[in-house]
Amino acid sequence: MLPFLCLAFIVSGAAGLVYESIWTRYLGLLVGHSAYAQVLVLVIFLGGMSLGALAVGRRGERVRHPLRWYAAVEVAIGIIGLLFHDIFLWTTHALYDSVFPSLGPGVMHVVVKWSVAALLILPQSVLLGATFPLMTAGALRRSSEGAGRRISLLYFANSLGAAVGVLLAGFYLLAVAGLPGTLLAAAIANILVAGAVFVVDRRVPSPVAEPTTAPVAVAERTEVSAKIRRLLLIVSFGTAVSSFIYEIGWIRMLSLVLGAATHSFELMLSAFILGLAIGAFVIRRRAGDDRGALMRLARVQLAMGVLAAATLPVYMRSFQWMADFMAAFSRSPAGYTAFSISRYAICLAVMLPATICAGMTLPLITRLLLRGPKGERALGQVYGVNTLGSIFGVALAALIVLPTLGLKWMIVLGAMIDIALGAWLIVASGETARVRLVGRPRLLAAAACGVVLLFGVSTRFDRGVLSSGVFRYGVASSTAAQNMVFFADGRTATVTVRRIPASNGLSLATNGKPDASLGPEWFVPPATPTRFTHDASTQTLLPLVALAHVPQARVAAIIGQGSGMSSHALLGASGLKRVVTIEIEPEMVRASRAFYPANRRVFDDPRSTFVYDDARSYFASAGERYDLIVSEPSNPWVAGVSGLFTTEFYSHVRRYMNQGGVFAQWLHVSEMHDGLVLSVVRALAENFTDYTLYNVSNHDLLIVASRDGKLRAPDWSVFADSAIAEDYRRVLPITPEMFEALRVADASTFVPLVGGGGANSDFFPTLDLGAERSRFLKEEASGFVSLSGARFGLARLLEQRRAIAGVQPYTVVGGIPRLEEMELAARVRSGDFKGADPAQVVAAGRLRATRRMLASTESPIDWRAWVESVRDAEETIAGGSAGVDDAAFYAEVERYLARQPGAPREARAAVDFLHGLASWNYSQAAPAADVLLGAASKGDFWLSPDLLGEGAVVAYLKTNNIAAARAAYGLVAGSATRDAHDLRRELLAAWIIAASGPRPEETAAR
Repeated sequence: MLPFLCLAFIVSGAAGLVYESIWTRYLGLLVGHSAYAQVLVLVIFLGGMSLGALAVGRRGERVRHPLRWYAAVEVAIGIIGLLFHDIFLWTTHALYDSVFPSLGPGVMHVVVKWSVAALLILPQSVLLGATFPLMTAGALRRSSEGAGRRISLLYFANSLGAAVGVLLAGFYLLAVAGLPGTLLAAAIANILVAGAVFVVDRRVPSPVAEPTTAPVAVAERTEVSAKIRRLLLIVSFGTAVSSFIYEIGWIRMLSLVLGAATHSFELMLSAFILGLAIGAFVIRRRAGDDRGALMRLARVQLAMGVLAAATLPVYMRSFQWMADFMAAFSRSPAGYTAFSISRYAICLAVMLPATICAGMTLPLITRLLLRGPKGERALGQVYGVNTLGSIFGVALAALIVLPTLGLKWMIVLGAMIDIALGAWLIVASGETARVRLVGRPRLLAAAACGVVLLFGVSTRFDRGVLSSGVFRYGVASSTAAQNMVFFADGRTATVTVRRIPASNGLSLATNGKPDASLGPEWFVPPATPTRFTHDASTQTLLPLVALAHVPQARVAAIIGQGSGMSSHALLGASGLKRVVTIEIEPEMVRASRAFYPANRRVFDDPRSTFVYDDARSYFASAGERYDLIVSEPSNPWVAGVSGLFTTEFYSHVRRYMNQGGVFAQWLHVSEMHDGLVLSVVRALAENFTDYTLYNVSNHDLLIVASRDGKLRAPDWSVFADSAIAEDYRRVLPITPEMFEALRVADASTFVPLVGGGGANSDFFPTLDLGAERSRFLKEEASGFVSLSGARFGLARLLEQRRAIAGVQPYTVVGGIPRLEEMELAARVRSGDFKGADPAQVVAAGRLRATRRMLASTESPIDWRAWVESVRDAEETIAGGSAGVDDAAFYAEVERYLARQPGAPREARAAVDFLHGLASWNYSQAAPAADVLLGAASKGDFWLSPDLLGEGAVVAYLKTNNIAAARAAYGLVAGSATRDAHDLRRELLAAWIIAASGPRPEETAAR
């Protein structure tokens, strides 16, 4: 019977942790993801479990069939799990549509929000708390022997299931079924367990049916005095406090090693619970041994304190372990799996020794309390008191100890609590045995205290190593410590600012991940203007490009402080009356003061206001409306951040925008594949009528969206506002043509692609689940980058928005392909290559060589190489233009071909094809594509498969030859240079489907 109950409890434990993780996600959507919100959600969950355990403890002995009651509780939990998603949706819609608007901002808004949050998970939390005492009581009544062993095994089973459930939900169920489906799986598990336990309990009669026959003789119970029982409950409470101090501390510490991503937290939580499970299993044989039980518990407490403090030097070594793992594993799917396993191993190395001891305590305490007069009531009582200690530990650690003492001394404090409890137990053990303990036991306690303090004093938390971002760069170096300007352990992250030696600039990071950087030119204006350096283009262009689409804006909000430069730039607009900066971490604002005076307006301007809250929560509570909202959070792979990129969040934001308002979304594209970026575009397109994508750096994308109607054409005169113009004197002049060159694509390009689902959602978190893996693989959204970056970029061909060649011989934002093309063309026309990049000089040399060939009568050695040289020369001359051809150049090419009667038909077709695409003369490009595709079908490519395939499909679509477009698509779909996530492949397929006909993949397959 016991093996069956353990198996059932494994499944039940897995379901319970699935619920906890999923409910945290749900309630985070309602109350926000701030530090206080996370703590309060956990407090509600643990508080409900405590109530459930205490309630069963008081009435447990009156229950005739505890296993049947356990089954009934599991069924109730399952039913609530089945209904929870719909209940949540109905409740939140009612709150946002009716309740919150009527309440307005203030105390009542907060009270109602948290009351509703508590009611949403409190009933099932109470039920979950009832499961352990009911299951344990049922198991104990099956036999009067081995009570301690049974308790230990059940605690082991439940904890083991919980450790597995965390990983199962995070790494598998959420990806397959989303939040609703994961809840459904947990609910089904509850109901199946309930059915199995009920059937077995009916068919296998209990030899100890009545609770009056306790599993331990009455004479044995009375051996534990009232004083000792009180002490044991205090220890149960205190060891839970210390355990959760450890958990909060270790999670924050390991975030600096593993990265503060969702999967990292799941690995940490699973490792913590697995230690508890192992501890319960290890103690199973000794839990029933009453001889010296108090002293045994005392030694466990002392060992736990020492081992917890010993994690400090182990933790500092883990940075080098992570660096070694990063070097060992390839950036591949198999490498990511090995990387995840190695991170789990680091979590186990840090957490396991102390948590094994923590797992021993509850079975030992429970067994001792069973010897008292309360009998089975002790089961619920000890579990409830332990859970109350967990609540206190969570609140104490997150809200008081961490901000006050920092990470290292928080662990030391938890260890000293365990040492104190162990010492108290030693004294009580001596009194119980009527022996004065003046020898080894007390000496052991004193030694343990000394060892803990020694670990605390001797372990140096090297700030350079802590902020190294080893999980990203694979290097754990302490050299950065000497350049550290700011370091603080905040409530949600460790925030640092360091000086960049190579440039004398500043870099701000959270948990080792850089979030903002500035070059020295923003602190001391240079003698001559320069191009943007570091992250300055992203931080300053992002809000101002958005403002150009709503120049009449009066009230604006920015999500994310960073260095403060975005808010500073926006406050340079004289027309704005109020700018609210929403930041979840107060230490981020303190850290950003290191960038003063570059960001002075965010601190000095009376129009500037700081709000410390989760953005979703703040908008709901404030009830204010904005003309412009700029969302510039951290990278999406950071835990909790991806919720700011969902369709539900965008729908929520729209409520708080004025008519004609503009929303701007920053998105990092260098560590995400096209599919993840597209999920954000789809989410935004579901809520905003029109939008435009811009490059604001070589790895940052800006999406500017209109709340109502068509997005207004940008008014670049906002950059002429006196304060903004004064800031921009540091950099080279930015012309309207340059701003237009930053444009990637408009909504019209994506219309056929964004309407078929696949949007990033709160309940199907595609971005959250995939961003960390994409970061490790170093993927890049190459399709988005190339949409308008290449001469014949897909967006340029589809949108047909004309643009002239550049006239300025410089690039103000490095790494932007169109700007670099414009600079090269301007230098070619002027002949001025002073200060030019060597690659530009080489390109200009190739152009001159091509023109010399075109002026000759000599036939090329290889006609395919000649076509490539013509294409390269045409691109150099075009200089970032679109829809404009250089008639003189093409005339040179035609004259050369006229002098070459033996020129292959395909070479002439390639020239016509390029000329047709350049001038958007698709009637010329389509027949040429026929010739080139015919040759390509035989393996004879005269242009790259990507250029030929994209250009041909667009040419056929524009000339309404849909069948030919479908046939040409096979060339794109089969290209070896593009992966399965490439946006251009999906985009062309969507355009063909929109034009008519079955899926082009069918054609490609044939």
